[in-house]
Amino acid sequence: MGKATREEMGREMRRYLPDGGDSDLMLAHMELRRDPMFRRIPEQSRLYYAQRSLEAGREAASETSRWTIGELLEQAGIQVRIEGSSGGMWGTALRAQIDWTGKVPYITVYRESMRQLAEAASVYPELFGELTIEQAADIHLAHEYYHWLEYTSGTFTADRLLPVEIRFGPLRRKASVRQCGEIAAHAFAKELLGLAHLPSLLDVCYLLHQGQWNLEAFCEEMEKCREASGNGQQHMV
Repeated sequence: MGKATREEMGREMRRYLPDGGDSDLMLAHMELRRDPMFRRIPEQSRLYYAQRSLEAGREAASETSRWTIGELLEQAGIQVRIEGSSGGMWGTALRAQIDWTGKVPYITVYRESMRQLAEAASVYPELFGELTIEQAADIHLAHEYYHWLEYTSGTFTADRLLPVEIRFGPLRRKASVRQCGEIAAHAFAKELLGLAHLPSLLDVCYLLHQGQWNLEAFCEEMEKCREASGNGQQHMV
């Protein structure tokens, strides 16, 4: 497959990602595939983790939807710090992160990362509209705020779901699917801010814009997620 134009990429993204629940479920599966425990999850159970994680984020958003993300942070006493450069940890780029270990919790947002996401989103305006740097920051603030809700509740999303059994010969142990918390945080941000898609799609836009993904790789990944989510061709536009 040759190099695709922006219009071709936009058509394929819209074909695989119509607005609504089908889009959420497919993107949740994409996120779930990043979990170290993914291959340990029985195939028939993967839909359970995706759906329950989405439900957790949506439920939390329904309980806080009367306030803006700024008001929620103020009520929680969470400070916001803006750093100019992109953050990084162990070779992984960071968009934002929350620190609740001190007397005053705070969220650090990396402005350069927000600029990169806004630029990438502008290439595919049919997905998020004309996303500004400030809107990108709000998305990440909402995402981190969900993790604050997990922390203050005393139970993280992954720990509320069934653990995965791991076998080492005769030995057995159980582990949580940690990426479920990320799926829930994406769903929370989407619902709170009224987005058309889970904000994890912004990272897809970024990878495509940077040339780290191409149309063929995107379609292959989305086919896997479509099949895993149970969405047939009749759901595609």
